[in-house]
Amino acid sequence: MIQEFILQSGIGSAEVVRWGWIFLIGYVALMLGFGYWGYKRVEGGGGGGSSSQDEYATARGGFGFLALALAYAATVASGATFMGIPALGYSVGFKAGYYAMLYPIGIFGGMLIVARVSKKVGDRFNSQSVPDFLGDRFQAPGLRVITALLSLFLLFYAMAQITAAGQMFDVILGVEYGRGIWIAGGLLLLYLSLGGSHADILTDAVQGGMMVAITVLIFIMFLIGFGMDGGIGAVNAALDGSLQWDSHTNTDSPVFHSWWAILLLVIGHIGFTAQPHLGNKFFAIKSNRYIRRFMLVASVVGIFLPLMYLGGVLGAAQGIEVEAADQIIPMLFVQSFHPIVAAFLGVAILSAIISTADGLIIALSQIFANDLYRKSYVPWQGGDPEDEDVLQRTLLISRISTVALVIAAVLAVMTPPEFLVILLWTGIGGIISSFGGPYMIGSLWRRTTVPAAYAATILGFLVFFGLHLGPQAGLFEGIYPFNQNPFASTGIGFTVSVATTFAVSFVTDPPSDEHLEKVFSAEERLVQQSEGSSAPGPEDPAPSDDD
Repeated sequence: MIQEFILQSGIGSAEVVRWGWIFLIGYVALMLGFGYWGYKRVEGGGGGGSSSQDEYATARGGFGFLALALAYAATVASGATFMGIPALGYSVGFKAGYYAMLYPIGIFGGMLIVARVSKKVGDRFNSQSVPDFLGDRFQAPGLRVITALLSLFLLFYAMAQITAAGQMFDVILGVEYGRGIWIAGGLLLLYLSLGGSHADILTDAVQGGMMVAITVLIFIMFLIGFGMDGGIGAVNAALDGSLQWDSHTNTDSPVFHSWWAILLLVIGHIGFTAQPHLGNKFFAIKSNRYIRRFMLVASVVGIFLPLMYLGGVLGAAQGIEVEAADQIIPMLFVQSFHPIVAAFLGVAILSAIISTADGLIIALSQIFANDLYRKSYVPWQGGDPEDEDVLQRTLLISRISTVALVIAAVLAVMTPPEFLVILLWTGIGGIISSFGGPYMIGSLWRRTTVPAAYAATILGFLVFFGLHLGPQAGLFEGIYPFNQNPFASTGIGFTVSVATTFAVSFVTDPPSDEHLEKVFSAEERLVQQSEGSSAPGPEDPAPSDDD
């Protein structure tokens, strides 16, 4: 374990642990403060008439573009950006940059497609999640249910984040893994059950700022060739030939197997925004006037953060030895900095991991509370989804679901599943490949039809499921690299979903003009905020051509 390395290196594990706890206590206090602030916002309802339940689910219109952009980028980044991507840089060298710098182009390119329409539809129809958006966009309650059930696969994603958090507790705080995941789960419960989406977004915004600071540090360390004589040139020269910057593809690597595999990597991430924990954040921006600024800042930050892979490259050049590649950034910090700095940076990485876990838990809670109960079960029973008693029950279900999901995720990773990565990408890739097509094309093209949305969702998921999990059942074993490359499987599944959306839309009847006018008209329901009631984030009262 990393603790053993720290002890052997003589740099003072006790001091790292002591300062780590000090920084963690400060971080917990800050998160609890945000949770209480969010609780007051939820209980007070929205300034534009939003219910407490809607505030818990979406933080409707509650944030300026800067805070929300940082929160969005932080949620995209997750623990993988700060542990997994540097691990890739450590293992394969500079070619990791193809993954690190290309996947956010796909993600944020997809965001540009859906953000504006998602905000409009969400405000007009009171949508509270991506499945809810799809149900309202297509006037298809059955589609809402299907996509909600598919979204439950995101629990595996949450499990992966809690696993990473447990590892960081072990590294920085000297807490064994089993206790670490319960502490992480308890922290999530404390502020999410109180403040819902308000607490989620505000904490993520702060965490996003910390992520930027860490990435800047890593980038500077790489540029100066920290710990080496000769700068970047010395870093490259110290690497094995297969890791150097003039090495581009590797037939032994399923991810970097060929240029077409790299292309599928980009395609597979275009529909990434269809994941509920990302798509629901568009509802929180104050109005469509701020969408352009939000998208610009989120894209710049989101494309910058994966430069963390350079930390892994630097660690490999320095000859740092690790038991597992994802330990390279903590090791680099411990070797390079005073224990106080190493402890602070470790806690900051822990916050980056939590910034994705909290969004996932809130999104999953709305699958149960809003999509399956309020918008599906209640109308099926002849009830009114906007009835005050229904809204109060939905809020209660949201909070109960939040608690239950965190506990379930922690219990599931007490002993991390052997095939957690496979399960993780079953959730991520399954969502992108299924309703990623209807979500993207339905946001761009008025002619997209209900039968097309159903067909694309089902067919895209089946294609991805077969390619991704088929090899585990002894099928498609000869189609390397699909049997080891979830990005390729996702890229093909998403392409099938998009193509099916177009093809079926051309041969089926379009939605009514009246409904399309509600979805795509230029008018917007502005959420009125009382002065000083919104979360931190720059305001721009001047009119904009974004509308």
